[in-house]
Amino acid sequence: MSEAGWNCVRSQRPLAVRCNSLTVSASQNSLIVNIPCEVFIDICKFLPPLDLFTLSLVCKNFRNWLVARSNFGTEQIWRTARINWLTHLRSPPNGMPEQCYVFLHLIELGCQFCGNGKIDLHDNLPHEIPATIYWCFRVRCCQKCLFERTVTSKQIKEEKKINSDILRILPHYFKNNRPPIYWRSQVEAAHQEYLKLDRKDLDKWMYEKSIQLENQNKIAASCAGSTQAELMKKSQIGDKLKMIIRKLTLIVPNDANRTQRQVEVELKRCATYKKYTTDNKSNFLIRSFNENHWDLFQNLIRKEYEETRKYAALRAQQFDIFYKVYSMIPEKFSMKDPIVKYLPYCRSFKMPYWDVTIPWENNFLEKELIPTLCNEAAAIAKRPERTYPITTLSYALSLKNRRIFQCKLCENNKCPTTVSTHKEVRLHLQNIHEVKDINMKSMTTINYLAVGKSILKRDSQVVCFFFPFDD
Repeated sequence: MSEAGWNCVRSQRPLAVRCNSLTVSASQNSLIVNIPCEVFIDICKFLPPLDLFTLSLVCKNFRNWLVARSNFGTEQIWRTARINWLTHLRSPPNGMPEQCYVFLHLIELGCQFCGNGKIDLHDNLPHEIPATIYWCFRVRCCQKCLFERTVTSKQIKEEKKINSDILRILPHYFKNNRPPIYWRSQVEAAHQEYLKLDRKDLDKWMYEKSIQLENQNKIAASCAGSTQAELMKKSQIGDKLKMIIRKLTLIVPNDANRTQRQVEVELKRCATYKKYTTDNKSNFLIRSFNENHWDLFQNLIRKEYEETRKYAALRAQQFDIFYKVYSMIPEKFSMKDPIVKYLPYCRSFKMPYWDVTIPWENNFLEKELIPTLCNEAAAIAKRPERTYPITTLSYALSLKNRRIFQCKLCENNKCPTTVSTHKEVRLHLQNIHEVKDINMKSMTTINYLAVGKSILKRDSQVVCFFFPFDD
């Protein structure tokens, strides 16, 4: 195996966080550091790959045993860990050591050079795209480190410092018909080796390197291909998502006796669910979930659903208040009353002092809440600086894309009227009534209930909690 292949395991040493259970003193007097190799191997057979990597940082002896070249005991340790803990991985192809193969698959460690994309196994869901394995170079790194450590064939030819013939015997990576890229240190090492050659040995050297490259490419292609187990894992992720949503539909509160399908829709609207299921980045992130992540994922969705439910309950009760005030016009209130004009600005309307998820007691709305809102609205009306009343055209124009306007000319003629947008009602006046000079203030009315509904729906993502789907 090439030096670069072995260095792939060594390169991440400064980045690992040592587990408390495995961190020991590296002094010569420490008993665990001086245990026999055979005992050490027996212990390691029970450890997952990530703990083996952490253990390799404890002392030089452990590192030599765990990263030893051509050592049957080392191979056996990593093979056992792979079989027991990375069940979706197949065996490495011939020529690829177990320790290098397993190490590169430890995506949770992130980029082996800078640590970007590192995955918290216990506390937080992954939020960065995991590092990518480039099997042709035998590295696991982020895009930034790949860019810093590689050079394109075009750059090499433009610089004219290195014989371009060397590129024919070096591993390379290309994507989307772009110029192939080469690992910079490999290019420089091959160039130095090329300069030291006698001319008579050049053909032999090129031939040997080409055979070596062919073998490396076969190994890389074998490692990069998806196995049936890996494809199964992708399928299992979809099944896991369905199971979580179905489970949550049974345990979250179901307001208004909605169908299971409606509850599922709301659960899938939660920010955490959408973040990890909507695009290619999401697919990369969710594939790195462990059981802790799945539990956290489910709990976050449930929490967000509860928050959304509470917000929806608030909106539903606010709409009930609007509807109640609307139903009391004109018997008790006129369009000039403060509660009609300033209802959305009232403190008790915006920040209720009761639990909005619990239904009101009998007569609470009429006997207690409406009088309280009347007092608050009257206080707002007395302020020297106050916002536009919601019954005015000036306020309605801020909602001009909503259907809140009605034709006053049709009302005066006792013709049926529809609630329209600002643009629609103007077209109606032009085409039906042939009005050329439109005066919105005198020719239209504002539908109070439609205004209230628009205010509550305008910034809401939870419509189907309390409004029909087709509304």
